[in-house]
Parts: sequence; C-alpha cells; structure tokens
Amino acid sequence: MRLQTTAAVLLAAAVLVPDTALAEKKSVALPEIANGTVAPRVVYLENPRFPPFTTEGLRQVLSAAAGLVKDHFGIKVVLPKQIDVRPIDKVFAELARRAPRWLKRKVGDFRNDRVDWNAVRKNLIKQIEKQKDPLEKQIAFARPYLSTPVQRAEVASFARAVAATFRDRLAHWTTATLADGHPIIGRVPGRPDLPLNEYMYWILLTRNGFPAEIILTNQLVASVEYIPTPVHTSIRGGISGGATEYNPDSKLGSSVWVSLFPYVSDDPQIVALRRGDRYSRAQALAYAGAMLAHEMGHQLLHVGHPWSNPACVMRPAEVLDFAAWVKKFDAAGCRLGSSAAMKPGAIRIPVW
Repeated sequence: MRLQTTAAVLLAAAVLVPDTALAEKKSVALPEIANGTVAPRVVYLENPRFPPFTTEGLRQVLSAAAGLVKDHFGIKVVLPKQIDVRPIDKVFAELARRAPRWLKRKVGDFRNDRVDWNAVRKNLIKQIEKQKDPLEKQIAFARPYLSTPVQRAEVASFARAVAATFRDRLAHWTTATLADGHPIIGRVPGRPDLPLNEYMYWILLTRNGFPAEIILTNQLVASVEYIPTPVHTSIRGGISGGATEYNPDSKLGSSVWVSLFPYVSDDPQIVALRRGDRYSRAQALAYAGAMLAHEMGHQLLHVGHPWSNPACVMRPAEVLDFAAWVKKFDAAGCRLGSSAAMKPGAIRIPVW
C-alpha cells in the first residue's frame, strides 16, 4: 500500500469513484439539508489578466445554477447578498508556500514538455474501470471528440486514444495568449509564476480550509496530473470546468469551484471544442450556471455521472459544447434515483 498522503491525494483528485472503492476510506457525510434549502457562501477569485466579470454577471451565474438545482434536485438555493472578491495571486501565493513537497510530484510539467504520458494512460485505465456505466457507453460518449481513434473496444485501446487526445490539446496552452500578448499559461513579466492553472492546487485550496461553499474564478484551469483523471476532462485537453472537493470549513463538508473562462473565451481551441459556437454574454453566464449546478449535484446529493442519459444535468458536457449539453436537460427525464449514478450517495468525496 502506498504512503497515506499519496493514496489520499489520488482519491481526492478522483472524486467520482464507486462506493466499493472507498468502503474503508473516510469520506464527507451526505449533507442534511434542512427544509430543502441551502444558503452557500460565495467567493470569486479574480485574475486581472483574464476576461473580467461584474458582480451582476456573477449573480446571473448563481441564479442560473439555483434554477437548475431547484428543477432537477428540488433544493432551494438562497443566494448571498454579497460576493467576496479576492485577488487570485494573493490566495495562490500563500497556497504555493504551504504546499507539501509530494504534491509537486503529482503534477506533469507540460509547459516544458516533461510529462510521463505512459503514467497518464495507466491512470486513465483506473478511472475508466471505476465508472458505473459500461465501457461501451463511455467510448460512445468520447468517440466523436477524440483526435486519435479507438482501435478496439477495450479499456487499454480506449485509454491510449484518450491520452493521445489529452496530450495534443494540452500542448495548445503553451503557445496560446491572452489580450495582453502573454501566455494564457506560462511566465508573464512582472508577475509571480504561480500554479494558478494547476488542478492539484485547487484541490489543496479547499482541503486546507476555505470560507466558501462556492468558489468562482475567471482563471483557466488546465493541467495534467499523475492521478486518475476523468475521461471528459482528458479529451478537453486537461481543462477542468469545475470540481467538488472536501473542505473542512464548508457547512456542507465540501466546496465546489467553477472556472468561467471556457464560457467567455474566444480562444480558437475553445471555440473548436464548443463546435464553433461563440456565445453571447448572457448565454455564457447561463451555461456557466449549468456547470455550477452540475457540481452542486455532487456537493448536495453526492450523485454521480449518468453517462447514458443526456437529459441529466449530471451527465458531463461533451468536450466544451455547452449549448448542446444544456439544450438536452429535462428534469422529468432524469429524476433522482432513476439510475445507479443518480441515487443520493452514489459517490464518495474523500477526506484527506
């Protein structure tokens, strides 16, 4: 058995795992939601280099999420009167300073083309095998978006195709730039070189304790780790739209974070992963709210990913095609308990 810290971070990073895999692991208790109502605290972490969001825009995201949570899960979300806005550099400078040494060994250095893709492929196999839906359903979900085709309908072949797609799309972020002409991910003159894009550090953010149930950010989170990364994240090129993680300071035992960048960016790769769509601001905010509602399903009810039912807000979006994803939502066609993945408590959120 691996060292406790290593085993814990592997589990924490792969939040959506079957019950049996964590039978003897400590996990977040299913929240008790009094009167079917929750009142989450919200923090917005702002990167001044990335597209800005007004308070009103953030409220539109929250309102869209609240509507879907009510329709799909029957839970009322009371929105906060104030949204706490914090500079991301200050938060992550402290986070990086406190990061344990072993955490860095779990992060693939794609900025310098130093990634062990064989290790990534092996971890993909673990993640694929843990899903409740059968392999053929997972392949059907991913096949249209792979840059390398699946040669055979078996786990190893599927993992090779997903890993190759992951590698191809992740490399884009080493050359793509923002409006200031500097890299979206990389060193910027006059700014600290912080791991703002690294998924492992976003896990660490909540694990250390953070005073919010919902965290929004305009920062792109795209990276590769030596952990079981979900297929839907891998085929996006390592883009994490959001996650639900253990937080000892959360009233719900966990916090969700959502990156708003994929909804408002017109970066060529993001537009391609949206099937060529360029969203209006109102559309972008509504689709970001759908992602937040998806993560809140994990947080509030611990439901999983029903891959075979497109009516479910809990079924991940195909790459970044949020318009097509939201269009298929139908609460009546995806009721709680309608499948194994949609049963409250279907997943475990590890405590580490």
